[in-house]
Amino acid sequence: MTRTMRIYVFLCAIYLAGCSQTVRLRTQDSPPLQAMSSVPPVAPAVAIESELRTFAASWKDSPYIEGGTSISGVDAPGLVVAIGDQILGVSLPHSTARQLGFGEEVERNYLMPGDIIFFRPTSMPRHVGVYLSSQEFLHAWPDDGVSIGRLDDPYWNGAYWAGRRVLGYPTPVRDSITSDEETLSDSLGNRRVGW
Repeated sequence: MTRTMRIYVFLCAIYLAGCSQTVRLRTQDSPPLQAMSSVPPVAPAVAIESELRTFAASWKDSPYIEGGTSISGVDAPGLVVAIGDQILGVSLPHSTARQLGFGEEVERNYLMPGDIIFFRPTSMPRHVGVYLSSQEFLHAWPDDGVSIGRLDDPYWNGAYWAGRRVLGYPTPVRDSITSDEETLSDSLGNRRVGW
């Protein structure tokens, strides 16, 4: 075996060893993702999406009730609180403005299942939902109750504001800062939390 070939085999072995990292899936009897270790794990997107879609099916058509947090009636931040508690293993406040301060920002092109997404719709100051995949998100809306919306719908596309990642997915780093950055603020103060 030539020296070049040995180096190639060695590098392949290192690469494969890094790829074979064991990821523990959360089951109903296991602790929340956050409690498994002090460092957030890389949550498998397919498993999270499956749990979110099962949750969505069981909560489908639950009525919108301001301040609600249960299947019998829920508002948008209340739905995110329930998803955080039941699926993501993250305790979130029942306030869209305060939820905006959790996790790390994530660009729209890099959204993954379980990311919290925020909107500025024309009919209210702000709105929140949870990204599923394929441009779909789960939210509670006054007209429809708990339902699945689409980011490519003209209304939601125009109202999209920000994405926040609360799970341990790797967050892509931007190569450069563009001139069209916008600053997000919440009712708790004018702190920079967005892009």
